[in-house]
Amino acid sequence: MKKELENIRKCVLTGNIGSRDELLRFSLLPGGIVVPDFGKKLDGRGFYISNSKKLIEKLLVKNPLNKILHTKTVITEDLLQNVETVLRKKGLDAVNLARKAGSLILGFEKVKEAIIKNKVECLVIAADAGVDGKQKISEISKELPVFMLYEAQCLEQALNRDNTIYMAIQKSPIGQMAHTALRRYQTFLDE
Repeated sequence: MKKELENIRKCVLTGNIGSRDELLRFSLLPGGIVVPDFGKKLDGRGFYISNSKKLIEKLLVKNPLNKILHTKTVITEDLLQNVETVLRKKGLDAVNLARKAGSLILGFEKVKEAIIKNKVECLVIAADAGVDGKQKISEISKELPVFMLYEAQCLEQALNRDNTIYMAIQKSPIGQMAHTALRRYQTFLDE
């Protein structure tokens, strides 16, 4: 119970409560500059904001952090882009880590077989995949999470492989970590 409570945080803007994976951590650098600190590695005062692109966009228009944090804060114009870049990269890195761990299945037929055998944590499909292939996978994937966040060329570069249109991440601790990173990026884009 105590460990669960240690993982709970509150969004300073909305008051929403969630786990560290559900919220985005930021730090105040000297001079009050607000920067993403998702790895909790930076010195300075840390705080959490709900995982939402729209919320960060609003923060750029009107900065309520001065009042909320009782200190002068500086929001740079590239904050939104920096947050999106970090989340995007973390998702790609997680897929690549799954590949290195042997938990990534590539190719339509192999993915289909893994789904049928119930070995899949989540699916990654290139955003520019063919409509017919997407439909066929969605018919058999049922309730599996499907992420279409990256173009095929981006996946090929990240994984240093060809044929990266259809991928399945196997059930495993690495698979859960990859699923969390991909869901976090998807949530940021959707919220």
